[in-house]
Amino acid sequence: MNELELTATRERLQARRRDLLARYHHARELAEEELDSREIEEQENAAELWDARVLSSMGEQDRRTLDAVMAALRRIEAGRYGRCTSCDEEIARERLEALPETALCLGCAIQR
Repeated sequence: MNELELTATRERLQARRRDLLARYHHARELAEEELDSREIEEQENAAELWDARVLSSMGEQDRRTLDAVMAALRRIEAGRYGRCTSCDEEIARERLEALPETALCLGCAIQR
C-alpha cells in the first residue's frame, strides 16, 4: 500500500474505533438509566436477564472488533499493515478494503 492508501485506511480504522467506543458508552448509559428508572419485578426478571445476555454478547463482539482495530492501527505504525500475522504473506487488497482490521490472509483465516 502506498502512503495515501495507508493514511485513508488509518482514518477508516480510527473512525471505526470512535464508533465502537461511542456505542459502548451509549449502551452503558442506557443500562444505567434502565436500572435507575425501573423497579425489577419477578415477572420481568426473565426478560431482563435475556436482555442482559444479549447486551453482554454484543459487548464481547464489539470488544473483539475494537481489539482488532487497535492492533491494525499498531501494525500501520510499525510498517507491518497488510501482512498476515500468521504466515507473513501479503493480505489481498480486496480483503483489506472489506475488513481493514483483519490480521490474517484468507488462507490462514479459513484454517482457523
